[in-house]
Amino acid sequence: MISRYTRPEMGRIWSDQNKFQQWLEVELAASEALAERGVVPADAARLLRAHAAFDVRESKKSSAK
Repeated sequence: MISRYTRPEMGRIWSDQNKFQQWLEVELAASEALAERGVVPADAARLLRAHAAFDVRESKKSSAK
């Protein structure tokens, strides 16, 4: 997105931070659904929700390799 033409609200929606956060939410929801079905331990899904995090800069570094 071109920042000078982007409103702050739209910039936040399309930011890398928000993109990765939404991806994380999908993965966490999937792990919780699998826990409900007994495919993965419920404690594991709870721990993922409690401790899952990311760093956009680190993610970009990993992608560049």
